[in-house]
Amino acid sequence: MTYQTPGIILKQIDRGEADQIFTIYTQKKGKILALGRGTKKIQSKLNSQLKSLAVIDLMIASGRNYDHIAAAQIQRNFLKIGHDLKKIVLASFALEIIDRLTKIGLRDEKIFFLLVKYFNVLDINQFNWAEWQMVKQAFTIKLLSLLGFTPSAEISQHAAKLANFLKYHLESELGSEKLMAKLSLT
Repeated sequence: MTYQTPGIILKQIDRGEADQIFTIYTQKKGKILALGRGTKKIQSKLNSQLKSLAVIDLMIASGRNYDHIAAAQIQRNFLKIGHDLKKIVLASFALEIIDRLTKIGLRDEKIFFLLVKYFNVLDINQFNWAEWQMVKQAFTIKLLSLLGFTPSAEISQHAAKLANFLKYHLESELGSEKLMAKLSLT
């Protein structure tokens, strides 16, 4: 069985010499794991289409252990994010938090569209760092609310309290948060 869905790559890991396993948040199936056969090879047809920071139209074939990426085409590329370190870190935060807080196979289109909207805001705007922090905080609150972890008004109004609330639910600190601290972006 095959299905087609838009998706955003949350992360990818190498598997063997030529393959990769992609964690993707899709519009129709929620978070999935999908094997990209030969995607590490330069001449792979899929290689140029399986980009982070893009909405990708995917054709997925169901498999026994993993679904397989049969075809992919970039639908919307958020190119400006990739040219600004702050935007890259903020985008990485969103990808990491969605990956950590969602389960495979639990579909919620609102999460998919929230991520697309967040990437669009990152892509087209030039805010100062304080304004970016407000955008990040609003994204975090909305995502937590969609997942049933709605923070109280007191927590939502203070970035430090929201960060602690998030850390409590994740049971550890995010790698992107550590990177923000190292780069003095917090």
